[in-house]
Amino acid sequence: MMTINDFWQDIYMQHISGLRECTRIGYESAYRIHIKPALGDIQLDQLTVQTVEQWLHSIPSVGAARKAYAVLRQMLRLAVRYDIITMDITPRVSLPKAAHYEPPTLSIDQIRQLLQGFYGHELEAWLLCSICLGLRTEEALGLEWSDIDLRSGTVHVQRGIQYLQGKIVVVEPKTELSNRTIILPKFAVQRLREIKTSGRLTGTLTPPQVARKYKQHCTKHNLPYVACRNLRHSWASTALSAGVDVAVVSRMLGHSSITTTARYYLRPQLQAYKDAQAAWQRSLIK
Repeated sequence: MMTINDFWQDIYMQHISGLRECTRIGYESAYRIHIKPALGDIQLDQLTVQTVEQWLHSIPSVGAARKAYAVLRQMLRLAVRYDIITMDITPRVSLPKAAHYEPPTLSIDQIRQLLQGFYGHELEAWLLCSICLGLRTEEALGLEWSDIDLRSGTVHVQRGIQYLQGKIVVVEPKTELSNRTIILPKFAVQRLREIKTSGRLTGTLTPPQVARKYKQHCTKHNLPYVACRNLRHSWASTALSAGVDVAVVSRMLGHSSITTTARYYLRPQLQAYKDAQAAWQRSLIK
């Protein structure tokens, strides 16, 4: 019978070799830091629910524990598929509970202030597309001027850029629906026509340099700030608050399921709740 470490080296590493580089590096990191030291010498068929639960609760970060669990679960499922073991025990494991998290987002007034504050800045085009299109961080970093048709106002999202182990890596869209063509608002099209150049919207800047310059400018000029990844969340939440249909928002974001959009972004304001109760009351009390 194989140990977990033998299975990782002899079988699983080959299994994940075709994944996106960022995904593979994440799996390898979770294994090296969390799985190998605690479980690597255990034989696959000797792994118990109790052992896994004790291991998970020994990891200080709930997020790291859940990620490491996901990698172990995939390994055991593959081992079952290859008839190395007969049963995957992970469905019976109780995971550490993750705290509820709502990403910080900008209001529509804060978005207006932020865009005004970046007028003429070298990152203005990047920020316009990031916050007006609800792009993933890697998608916004990967945008090139040739992806933008300023006659029709359309933007073709077809690649992403990540910074992995000190180098820029071009990656394919995250899902099939992530490769998409979306529309810019008219004010953004007009401004992009005025500042259009060529090449990448961020020029030769690396992703860490973009994040650093963006934050520094916000701090220096006392502008509303959220991390780059939360510009996407800001567009989604304000679009839904403005009355944009959740199905349209879902397609704009490139989600594979409308359920994902509804779960993370569909949070009506208190006024919407009040209006709903007022309408219900009117039907009740005539």
